[in-house]
Amino acid sequence: MSSVLDNSFFSSSGGFGSNDADFSDDEDSGFSIRARFEKNRDSVIFLIDAGENMMKPGADGKSALGIVIDLLKTVVQGRLIQGGKDELGVCFYNTDKSKNSNGFPGIYNAIDLDEPDAKVVQELEKLEDKKKFDADIGGGEECEFHQALWTCSAIFSNKKNAKKSHQRIMLFTGNDRPNAKLGSAKYEELKRRAVQKAKDLDDLDIALILNSINVDGTKFKVQHFFADMIYIDDEDGIDKFEEQVAQNFEDLKAKCYKRIFQKRALASCPMTIGDDIKIGLKLYSVLRPATKRTPVQLDSRNNQRLTCVTKWVCASTGSALEEYQIRTYFPYGCEKVYFTKAEINQIKDFGPPGIKLMGFKPSHSLKWENNLKPALFLRPDEGQVKGSTTAFIALLEEMQRLRKIAIAQVIYRKCSAPRFAALLPTKFKEGDQWEDKTGFYLIFLPYADDTREPQIPAMPVADDTKLPGLIANTRTLVRDLLKDDIDPDSYSNPLLQKHYANLEAMALEKEDPGEVEDELIPDEKLLQNVEDTIDTIQEIVESVEEPELRGKKRKGGGGGKSRAKKPKVEVEVDEFKKLAASDHLGKLKVARLKDYCRAFGLPLGGRKADLVDRVKDHLDKNP
Repeated sequence: MSSVLDNSFFSSSGGFGSNDADFSDDEDSGFSIRARFEKNRDSVIFLIDAGENMMKPGADGKSALGIVIDLLKTVVQGRLIQGGKDELGVCFYNTDKSKNSNGFPGIYNAIDLDEPDAKVVQELEKLEDKKKFDADIGGGEECEFHQALWTCSAIFSNKKNAKKSHQRIMLFTGNDRPNAKLGSAKYEELKRRAVQKAKDLDDLDIALILNSINVDGTKFKVQHFFADMIYIDDEDGIDKFEEQVAQNFEDLKAKCYKRIFQKRALASCPMTIGDDIKIGLKLYSVLRPATKRTPVQLDSRNNQRLTCVTKWVCASTGSALEEYQIRTYFPYGCEKVYFTKAEINQIKDFGPPGIKLMGFKPSHSLKWENNLKPALFLRPDEGQVKGSTTAFIALLEEMQRLRKIAIAQVIYRKCSAPRFAALLPTKFKEGDQWEDKTGFYLIFLPYADDTREPQIPAMPVADDTKLPGLIANTRTLVRDLLKDDIDPDSYSNPLLQKHYANLEAMALEKEDPGEVEDELIPDEKLLQNVEDTIDTIQEIVESVEEPELRGKKRKGGGGGKSRAKKPKVEVEVDEFKKLAASDHLGKLKVARLKDYCRAFGLPLGGRKADLVDRVKDHLDKNP
């Protein structure tokens, strides 16, 4: 079974929604150049086919419907972790039972369009149970497809403030000829109605996104029914659609994680070149740290949310001060220079917010160590300034041809200090995960005042003459532990996962939150394969270090006081005797052999083989 996902599920930087709009007054908390948001949240309906072919179990015993529900549950859990104000709904069609506002048969609105919570996870867990699904909803009853689209449109129209959200229908189906069982004459009429309804949705700014699923090895043919609905009108579009189809569920899941977020603009601003040229830009956040959400303070008596109010109090009189009674000062030498808030704002005013092009430099002059913070991504905004796309592409292509970067002044917001940045051009290439990767990276650069020149001591060079075999064994270790398949995007933060697993367990009243897999723990089997190489490296290093320490008096620390003696190591002598009798002392690690030597006052220097012989001789002499 396979599927193709559109490159937009929900919003930009970390769950369905992004909190990028919630800028604080702290300059480093976010980028807010004239932040304009026409639509500041997502409303998504999962329209899922519950027809006969979707209910068939695959080779692993799981049906296509079960896989989609499992995927949906993963999406909702990610939404709960990241937060936001986005809405989600789940609607099945081709069902035995019906539940919708229009009274259409074979359509079941399982989860109302709303901000998902812990109860939604519970509902999805119930849907995962096939017996429960068959009893409550059931599948297999053919319905008219255009009525399913009509139902989704009605759900959106019944929501308040619907126009303030990005509305999308995520369609999951494995049937490329819906309603074909109703006869050829009726099929053509129902297809015409479905295409018309899809166009009506487009007029209402509701996107229909098809996620095709190949069932039983049958290739999904988009041209049979859905091509006109998703505006695929040529062979190249059909071929591209088929090329993007995932080959298995793991591939589907990976694509979902990488494409789950809509690339919502963080802000809009103009870029000026000289006095006459102005280009409208949209800014996107490509990287931001995921953190635990701030806990909400409640009144313990009634669980009402508390509001924080700050008052400034005079230290001499104890009376509360009004804003006009407060001044600030900056120290200048021994003097205090006083300012009012208006004067400070006037001093900090460097002009209107925006990006001003200062000039160009060769691309090689941009050093990776000069990147102060995560870069932003710039795309043209035709709605802000007409002709922006043409000018933007011309500038980008010429800079790439000449291998140049642009240097620009960036002003965050009114009364904020200008920042120094580089514009690095990039164009989409085959194989890029982000299909819209044509634009400029806005890379923040340091000022001269920010640069430090620490005195870093030179690193010693490994010498094979003093430590024979060290370089060769280290090279072997690196080669054996080399993992080409490491993808940072696929590793979850274990702290966040554990935190939200416990929150979910409490919200759903589960006794056990379950084990959270820490994906950062090294592969034990892989380490076992290189254990001998690690021991050899340790032997080589310690064979040089230990003789240097032996016989030397250690200086006490802290004002001449002698260092506390190391506690005597206790070892299981019987264990060592058994290993010696079976000639397996060599399987012990160097640290264990040294523990034995310390316990009986034996020398610690030499290689592992020397330590083994030393322990064996001692055991022979002391049976």
